[in-house]
Amino acid sequence: MAKQRAKGIMIILIIAAIVVGGGGGWYLYEQWNYVSTDNASVQGSDLKGSIIPLSSPGDGTLKTWQAKTGWTVNQGAVLGQVAELDDTLDLRAPITGTIVENDGVQGQVVVPGQEIGYIVNLSELQVVANIDETLINEIQAGRQVDISVTAYSNVNFTGTVSRIGSASAVVANGLANTNLSSIFDKVVQRVPVYITINGMQGKHLVPGLSASVKIHKH
Repeated sequence: MAKQRAKGIMIILIIAAIVVGGGGGWYLYEQWNYVSTDNASVQGSDLKGSIIPLSSPGDGTLKTWQAKTGWTVNQGAVLGQVAELDDTLDLRAPITGTIVENDGVQGQVVVPGQEIGYIVNLSELQVVANIDETLINEIQAGRQVDISVTAYSNVNFTGTVSRIGSASAVVANGLANTNLSSIFDKVVQRVPVYITINGMQGKHLVPGLSASVKIHKH
């Protein structure tokens, strides 16, 4: 009986060693080949793909407003008119793109620069991944990227690193990394890495969708 128990324990230990070894091997493989993060999202590609506001050109009443969410319009298209005291101004599409939010109501009072909608060029999207500064030297422009978008978890997207940001996310957001005594708090910063999406796979990607990436090191 004791011999059988010892044999059973030995088998369990061997199986455990195989499982642990296999898990460790997978971890080392991932660390050697990829820089991974789930701190990423779909965003506009510079000015062409950024979410651009549809802003009132003047101070007055929104005389006409024809924009609808989901419409694709050409740059310069007249979306509405603002009636001032002695003039009528056209509100035109600033870029060619798709209207993703519409807050305008015909007859409402508006002021110059008031945002009454938003438009984006959905063909000019990218993924922006925030990578720990300690890993940024392992990433190069042109490297292949495996992308997973939370909204389409069963779809495998691919991409290419287009460029590496020149400032950390903290600096870009204007957040000083100091405390009240003006002493620098040393914490790991994250640097944005910009990734071109190689095809939308027939899916409707929009800015703001959460994503995770695996950037190939080799």
